[in-house]
Amino acid sequence: MSDISRKDEAPRATWREWWGLGVLTLAVFMLSTDMTVLFLAMPSIAADLAPGATQMLWMIHIGELLAVGFALTMGRLGDSIGRRRLLVIGISVYGLASIIAAFSTEAWMLIATRALLGVATATVMPSTMSLLRNMFFDPKQFSVAIAINLSAFSAGMALGPPMGGLLLDHFWWGAVFLINVPVAIGLLAASPILPEFRNKDSKRMDVVSVLLSSLALVTLIFGLQEMANDGFNMLYAGSVVIGIVLGILFIKRQMNSEDPLLDLRMFRIPVFRFSLIAVTVVIFVMTGADMLFAQHLQAVVGLTPTEAGLLLIIPAILSMVGTLIAPVLTKWLRPAYAMVSGIIVAAVGSLLIVLTVHDAGALILVTGVSLIGFGTGPAVTIASEQIISIVPQERAGTASAMSDVSNGLGGVLSIAFIGSLGMLAYRWSLMDAIPVGVPSEIAHSAMENVGTAVAVSDRFPEMLPAIQSSFTVALQAVYGIATIGLFVLMIIIVWKLRHVRQEGTASAEKKEIV
Repeated sequence: MSDISRKDEAPRATWREWWGLGVLTLAVFMLSTDMTVLFLAMPSIAADLAPGATQMLWMIHIGELLAVGFALTMGRLGDSIGRRRLLVIGISVYGLASIIAAFSTEAWMLIATRALLGVATATVMPSTMSLLRNMFFDPKQFSVAIAINLSAFSAGMALGPPMGGLLLDHFWWGAVFLINVPVAIGLLAASPILPEFRNKDSKRMDVVSVLLSSLALVTLIFGLQEMANDGFNMLYAGSVVIGIVLGILFIKRQMNSEDPLLDLRMFRIPVFRFSLIAVTVVIFVMTGADMLFAQHLQAVVGLTPTEAGLLLIIPAILSMVGTLIAPVLTKWLRPAYAMVSGIIVAAVGSLLIVLTVHDAGALILVTGVSLIGFGTGPAVTIASEQIISIVPQERAGTASAMSDVSNGLGGVLSIAFIGSLGMLAYRWSLMDAIPVGVPSEIAHSAMENVGTAVAVSDRFPEMLPAIQSSFTVALQAVYGIATIGLFVLMIIIVWKLRHVRQEGTASAEKKEIV
């Protein structure tokens, strides 16, 4: 190899960077287990703190709401004050809030600490992804690092339920929060191994932009989330409208700012723009469908919650495997074709559910969902890598935050629209299948949701076949939509990203925003 070639080579990571990757991956794992164990703990929390129905919803949703709402602000803050510093602050707050949450004595107290955990999450996620950009300069090593880091999400989803169940079997509900404390302490102790990076040219953050972006995301997601839970309501619709208006005002302010919170020039880069679209579409078409799938295993297949939870570990593990093979795919294929190869597998899994859902048992259906997880893993991983690697280093935190926002919005929109379409299909099907002689008020109650319907069937067993058949129609409908969405995404990726190589394309496009 010539001296010139050696100079052009990116420096290889040392043991310090790989140990640092372990620290960042553990942080992601800690966050990913939080929601899964919270769902398991809710019955115990409800029995102890006696929250109202609205308070229970806030306990579950407020953390996610604020994590997405503050992601953009925290991504930019990390670029300004230092990504490692922000990560340390976020983990410290997360550990402290976990202690307070564990010993909450009132419902409002737990809601407040869940809100604090959400803000802390917003500081951690952009910091972890953007720090990887400063640790792994070799493109192939960066691909491996991103894959390992993102696989922690699937690992957390797989291990969260059994971990939470074990804790709840032997301790009180606060243990699901306290388990984070020693992890947070370990992360803080290991944080000096991480490099620091901040944009020295960054100016003071625009407070108005911070308020506009945070309020726009929070009000938009709140409105969509609550309409998905409770149906159309003028208050929730107004919240969505306010969020959209604030979002427009935010964008206009960024266009006129010398040092914007969100540099809109990043969206001029096709790789950045369409990679964000890819992440959003995958999350959008799958989240609502997967939510109904978990209910189907219990209401139609007849599994207990524990049995359903154990079965769903399989797709979570395969999603982790799919994430980890992303660097192998990009070694042999261009990113677009590597992403499409995974999406084809996911589309086959989704189509398998559509074609067999009326007659298949649990194992066939879980096979379909496992193929979806295995296939979408590489697609999301490669798209996330492209989002961060295509922008200048000083914008990596903001780019990572945009990826988090895309994930959050995709999930909320999916539950609001895909989930709602599924329930609409359920009601239409059930309307024509209710047996003669069932009182109208009972029939109306059964149409509200499948949980209520199954409870109704205890009193009117003749309704159970109609309920199960109708919910199967709903599941078939949402996975049909998912299949179509995945095929459309394949076309978009090949059309817009087929020219992108794993190495050497970023530098030219970065010039558009430097």
